Amino acid sequence: MGLAITGLGMVSSLGLGVTQACAALRAELVRPRELVYFQVLDEDSQELVPLMGHPIHGFTDGFAPVGRWLRLARGAVDDLLAQGGVPGGTDKGFWQRTGLIWVGPVLDEARFLEPRQLGPQVLKQAFLQQLLQVLELPLAPGGLHSIHLGHAGTAAALQLAREQLASASVERFLIVAMDSYLDRLSLEWLHAHRRLKAPDMPVGLMPGEAAVCVLVEPLSRARRSGTPVQGFVTHAEVGQEPHPLATRSRNLGEGLSQVIGTALSRGLPPGVAFQGDVISDLNGESWRASQWGHTAVRLRSQFQGRTRLVLPCASLGDTGAASGAVGLCSAIRSFARRYASGSHSLVVSSAEHGATGAVVVSAGG
Repeated sequence: MGLAITGLGMVSSLGLGVTQACAALRAELVRPRELVYFQVLDEDSQELVPLMGHPIHGFTDGFAPVGRWLRLARGAVDDLLAQGGVPGGTDKGFWQRTGLIWVGPVLDEARFLEPRQLGPQVLKQAFLQQLLQVLELPLAPGGLHSIHLGHAGTAAALQLAREQLASASVERFLIVAMDSYLDRLSLEWLHAHRRLKAPDMPVGLMPGEAAVCVLVEPLSRARRSGTPVQGFVTHAEVGQEPHPLATRSRNLGEGLSQVIGTALSRGLPPGVAFQGDVISDLNGESWRASQWGHTAVRLRSQFQGRTRLVLPCASLGDTGAASGAVGLCSAIRSFARRYASGSHSLVVSSAEHGATGAVVVSAGG
């Protein structure tokens, strides 16, 4: 079953809206700032200097992880509703037939206090209830789900939405993906594993944050109802790397290659080679570069056409579990503004804990 994308919303360091953020991504704008609350050593001067990152300045300042997720989620949904075409919260008939999928980071106890204090399951249930209150939408109470696969979460959410919509328990899903690497504990976690780009680590990541919401429904239903379609998800695939970052083994891209190969074979017409944008979560870390290099070699027969590599992290920093949804927005807006390099785009994701994802997207009409 194909999925129609009928609504998008986004907040990021490049703007509090999907339209302006994706326009800024296309223009390769960047807005890094000093994180004055987190300092690293400059080995040349032997002084502590602020780390550089990509916060949503004036929007998430002062929020701890859970509060930050709620703030980000509300911002993305507000953008969705502000664009029109989607009913407001007073339309109970629409929203009570809409399920919710929360896409968040892996609830790693080494990174977050809340899973240690409450346990992951209690945290998930409590957060979903808080999210419902914050969004102020009368969503279907039996259609609540959460996915915690980090970068690969959006691909998994689209896969889950397709399966759930086939049972007709709800008519559509609101997928809300959010993450931030900018709280102090997340920064300490990244720094302890030498993953941050800093004066003594030029190949690390720059931390970022974002939230994206995506409204999806079966393509057949959207066509019957005449709902404007912004894009189509022809296939979403999720897998696992046998050698994730934590194993300290060399990542040869086996898992990523497999999900991309499957997504392309099932998401493109038979015999058609992929041509278009490959939107990747490459972020400056050497393990990701190695993984992608091996993947590109493994899949060169499927990339025979013209392709272009698009890297949102270059402008936004690493947005963690939101990155796949950011890539989806980038693909959809490139079709709408006619600067995509082909009729399909491929959104590629790889999480530090090993989950991999690939989504094939095509233009709406």
